Formats: sequence, structure tokens, C-alpha cells
Amino acid sequence: MKYFWKNSTAVSERLASVWKLLVTLDFDGTLAALAETPGQACLKPEFKAALKALAASRGVFVFILSGRALESVRRLVGLRNLYYGGNHGIEIKGPGFVWHDTRAAKARDLVAGIAADIQERFPPGTGVLVENKVFSASVHYRNLKMAYMRGFFSRMKALMSERNGNLRWRQGHKVFELLPRYAAHKGSAISRLMARLGVDDAVAVGDDLTDEDMFMALKGYGITVRVSRKAGSTAGYFLADQLEVLRLLRFISAARRGGR
Repeated sequence: MKYFWKNSTAVSERLASVWKLLVTLDFDGTLAALAETPGQACLKPEFKAALKALAASRGVFVFILSGRALESVRRLVGLRNLYYGGNHGIEIKGPGFVWHDTRAAKARDLVAGIAADIQERFPPGTGVLVENKVFSASVHYRNLKMAYMRGFFSRMKALMSERNGNLRWRQGHKVFELLPRYAAHKGSAISRLMARLGVDDAVAVGDDLTDEDMFMALKGYGITVRVSRKAGSTAGYFLADQLEVLRLLRFISAARRGGR
């Protein structure tokens, strides 16, 4: 990976030259700083203003693609005329386009049952937070109490080792995520929307393991940017921290203004 700002001149020229551009951004850890709990996350006014300006730029489509449920991320961003993806791309909604993965819908009962089991074993007082997002579930352990640590990881290990042809587990920042095995992911979601909009180029920005799916989908084609450098990432560029994302949003808008 290369530090983005050392290569920004070439990127600016590229962004200015394309006719239609899709800019895809993760939410938690990218647009908003990571919070102790999902409910504490918020989009700062300056980020919201930068997103609004970017969406108004010539030939730019903005896609907020999150692991959160669709309506949750739409509420947190609060801007119209953007495209939103929830559950890592299992559901997408935006101007003239509504889509959800029917295969994932069939696994809803299985997801709900496992989420309920974990919540029963580890209620809120243990520091475990379980989110049932209908098509997927997240088990957050950022605030896990020491007294429950052994039991929690033992239970998660047992769940992850169980054979289930319809579901799979994945880890992120202090979270275990339960997903339908063959459902859409961030990589397929960005490819789907690119085809729908007929864009010429794409930018993807993210900070977590799930964002590697969209980096891989754009490998050798789009501009991929990871928030903080990480060995083994397929992103082409990296930013020093989450605060630099604001500068990047403004940079893309400026590049589009300077184009034809």
C-alpha cells in the first residue's frame, strides 16, 4: 500500500477525467469514529456537509456501504439522494434502485435463533452486545467483562466450529459477525451498483476486514483506500487515520470541480 497523499496528484487527474464516478464508503471506523457501542456512533456535521457536497458534484454517485442494518445507516447519515447498503450489501436502496438478497432472507430464522441464544447466555451486564440485523447478526465484545471472558470465547469457538451449510462467522473490530453463507457481500454489492449506474471508475474506502471484499472487487480497476495501514490488505492506498477521510471527501469534490 502507498500513502494516499504522496500520490494524490495522479489520483486527482484520474478523478477529474472520468465521466461517472462511484464513491463507496464504509460507515463505522471510516465516516464515523469507532464508538464503544453501535448506538453511540455519530456522523459529525463536517463529514455530513462533505458528503452532501460530494453527492452534488458532477457525475458522482455516493454509496454508503455498512455492516449495519440498512435503515440504521440511512438514519445515521440522514442524506437523501445517496445510495445505501446494509448488512454488508445484502440490502441496497437508493434513487431508482431497491434490492435485497433473497437467499439471505431465507436464513433469517436461523440468524435470529443463534442471536437469541448468545443474548440469553451473555446478557448486557456481561459486556456483550448482540445485534440481530434481520439478515445478519453482530456480537460485539468491546466491553466484555473479565469474569465472562473465558466463557464467552469458549461459546463463540463452539458456535464457529459447528457445521452449518447456511451460515458462516467472520471477525472484525471486537466483533463476531454471523452471515448467510452465500449471501451478497461488500464486493458483490459495489459491483452490482457499478453495473446498475454504468460508472466509468470507482473509489472505495474502508477500515475493516469486511471492506477487503470491496477492495478485492476493484483490484486492478478502481481506487481503493484503507483507513490505517495494515499488512496483507489488498487496498492500493492508505490513510493515516479516520480523520483523514474528511480531507479525502473534500479532495474528491475538488478534483471533480477541476475536471471537464
